[in-house]
Amino acid sequence: MEFLEKINQVVLDNKKEIDSWIEWKKSQTKIPFYTSVDLRVSKNKIAAVDTNIFPAGFNNLCERFLSNALTLTKDYKKVTHKSKIRKVLIIPELHTRNPFYWDNILSILNILKNAGLEARVGVISEKKSVMHFKSSSTIQVAGEPVVRKDNRLLLSDFDPDIILINNDFSDSSPPILSNLEQIVTPPPEVGWHSRKKNIHFEFYNKLVSEFSELINMDPFHFSLRTQLAENINFETTEDRERLANLSDKMLHELSVYHNMEHPILFIKSNTGTYGMSVMQIDKGKDIIDLNRDGRKKMKVSKGGNLLKEVVIQEGVETIYSNKEPVYYLINGELVGGFYRINDLRSSVENLNTKGMYFQCLCLDKGSNNCQNFLNPALETISKIGSLATGYEIDYLLKKN
Repeated sequence: MEFLEKINQVVLDNKKEIDSWIEWKKSQTKIPFYTSVDLRVSKNKIAAVDTNIFPAGFNNLCERFLSNALTLTKDYKKVTHKSKIRKVLIIPELHTRNPFYWDNILSILNILKNAGLEARVGVISEKKSVMHFKSSSTIQVAGEPVVRKDNRLLLSDFDPDIILINNDFSDSSPPILSNLEQIVTPPPEVGWHSRKKNIHFEFYNKLVSEFSELINMDPFHFSLRTQLAENINFETTEDRERLANLSDKMLHELSVYHNMEHPILFIKSNTGTYGMSVMQIDKGKDIIDLNRDGRKKMKVSKGGNLLKEVVIQEGVETIYSNKEPVYYLINGELVGGFYRINDLRSSVENLNTKGMYFQCLCLDKGSNNCQNFLNPALETISKIGSLATGYEIDYLLKKN
C-alpha cells in the first residue's frame, strides 16, 4: 500500500494542476456520455487495464454512487447540452440472456428518469412488436421496435433528442443508426467491430506520459505496455513461435529495464474479449506448447468471430489479493465504483471470468458514506482512461 499512498499524496499535492490539465485535455475532444475503467494496483504501478465505452454494470453501483450518477447526468444535460435534451432512447444489447444485464438497463433508466429526462428502450430487430426482457428481479424491461423516418430514429409515439447506445456492436454498426440528426452517444461506429485495444492504449500511454511529466514521475508507474501482433493463427506452429518471440522480448525488457522479478503477460484479442480469447503467460514457450483446447480457445472471440489480431500486454498484479476496482464515469467525471472479486483466481490472474462477483468499494460493510472509499490516484487514472476513449473515438471517426 506504500506506493498507492505515495501517489495519493502526490495527486492531492498537485490537484489544481492535474484538474486544469484534465479539463484542458477534455476541451480538445468529446468524451462519450459514460465509460467504465478496470484498474489494477500493484506495488509499483497503477494502471487502467481496460476502458469500456458501452458499459454495463450500473446495477452493481451502491445507492450513494447512483446518486452521484444522477447529479452528473443533470450536469451533462445542463452544461453539455444547455438543458435542450428532454427525451432519451436507449439502444441495448440483444444477444444476452443474462438477467443482470437488464438490471443494468433498469439502473440506467432510473438514473435518466430521476435526472428529469424521459427515457425509453428501443430495439433494433426484425420483430415489430414490443419485446420483454427478464431482469434478476420481477421487473421486466420493455424494448420497443425502432423506426427511422428521414434522419431521425423514433418509437411509434416517441421522438428522442438523444440516442444512448449500450451495445458494443461486435459485428457491425447497424445502418439504421447512420447519419442521424439526433445526438448519438457513444457513436456506434466505434463498437468492437472497428475499435482496437492497441489504438486505445496508444492514446492512454501518451496521456500517461503527459500526466507523469506534470507530476515529475516515471510514466512506467501508470502506463500499460501493449504490443500488436497481426495475422496470428494459433493452429500454426510458425505463428505461435512468432508470437512467443515477441512475448519473450517484452518479458526480457520488463525484467531488465524495469527490475520486475517475475513479469507476466496477457495475450488478448485486439477487440473486445468479455473474458474470452485471453491467456496468461510468463514465458513464450507457453504459447508454443498450447494444447488443442488452448488453441481452440484462442481462435475465436465474441460471436464466434475468427481471431486474427492479438495484443501482448503487460500483466499487473493486484495488491488487493483477488479483487480489482472498477470505476464508472459520466462525461469524464467520477460516479463511483465497485470491486470485481474472483475467489477462484489469484492476484496475478484475469479476474473477469467465471466465478467473479461484485461488491461496493466499502465491501458492503454498511458504510453511510461510500465516497470515503474512493481513491484520489485511482480517480485520476480512471479519468485518463476515459479521456483516452475521447481521442480514440476522434481517431476512429476520422478513419471511417
